[in-house]
Amino acid sequence: MSELNRRLSALAQQSHDATPVLQAATIKPLPNKRGRYGMAILLMAVILLFAGGVIHWLRVTVTPVITPLFLPVAAVPVVSTLPTPIKKQASNKPELSIPELISQEAVRSPSPMSVDAESMLLAAMPVAEPALDTLDIKQELASSYEQGYDSGYQQAFVEQQSTITASPKTEVVVSPKPVVSRLSIETVALTPIQLAMVEYNNAEKVLRQANSRQAIVHLEAALKYRPEWVIARQKLAALYYGRGDNRQAVAMLQQGLQRQPHSTELRLTLAKLLVNEQQPQTALTVLEQSQVVDSVSFLAMRAALAQQLQKTALALSSYQQLVLHDATDGRWWLGLAIAQERSQQFTAALTSYRQGAVHGGLSVASQQFIQQRIMALQTKRH
Repeated sequence: MSELNRRLSALAQQSHDATPVLQAATIKPLPNKRGRYGMAILLMAVILLFAGGVIHWLRVTVTPVITPLFLPVAAVPVVSTLPTPIKKQASNKPELSIPELISQEAVRSPSPMSVDAESMLLAAMPVAEPALDTLDIKQELASSYEQGYDSGYQQAFVEQQSTITASPKTEVVVSPKPVVSRLSIETVALTPIQLAMVEYNNAEKVLRQANSRQAIVHLEAALKYRPEWVIARQKLAALYYGRGDNRQAVAMLQQGLQRQPHSTELRLTLAKLLVNEQQPQTALTVLEQSQVVDSVSFLAMRAALAQQLQKTALALSSYQQLVLHDATDGRWWLGLAIAQERSQQFTAALTSYRQGAVHGGLSVASQQFIQQRIMALQTKRH
């Protein structure tokens, strides 16, 4: 046990002896850069001040000219008439500005004399002779002005062109001025013919919509404005007939014939309507007219009704007019031959039958009837 304590004491003594001695650390001071920065700024300021002074000195330096101290007033306008751009000419020789020297001299030595004294002193001054080299100075100054003006103009022109090239192109859109619309309402009086046309057009519109009742209303209104309008009356009568109102259709056509007794269109329409109603005699009565009619349809219907009702004279005259109108239609020749045969004109009838056989426009039955009648008439002649 004592040996163990002895060894522990020895180890403790060794560890105590090995402990290092603490010493104060030596730290180097940081370099002071503020002084360097201050010196650099001060040096730059001195350089800038020196450069500014040199530039100012170059601008205001004027070459002294040997001239009399008292310059005459009359010589001042010669220099003052020169353009001001002379001051901007950059050359090796500095330029002279006489008005500036006079103004500086006046500022440096102000005179306490009164105005009268100054005027007397100026009057007593001797008049200086013009310098001999005045013409040379003028020419030099003029050439310097021209050179400065040309160079300045060229520089301004180049800057302007560069500005125009650099700037983007913008399109100027000129918006039209708004037009003030003026709405004026005028009352226009339509004529009866125009009012009738309006009603007729309205009737056409409703007819396309299969509204016959409203179309009848518009057509009646159109006839009130224009009673002699044949087309509107025919269409109105056809609408009445189509709706089954035959009496109103006939009455409408008869009213038109009372206003226009020589209208072949109205008579033909009424005759067709009566034929459809199985009234051929009434229809033929409507078609009987004393004057010559140029309508082929009118003549053909009158001739057929007269032939059907054994009205030989009327049929003969009607077919003769039809042959005169169109001699190439075989139907007219056939009708004429029948009327001539009934009138006991056998020779003329035979000729008309032959003409009908030559021309076309006939059915097979009509052709066979013509051949039979030709053979019969030829037999009677023998």
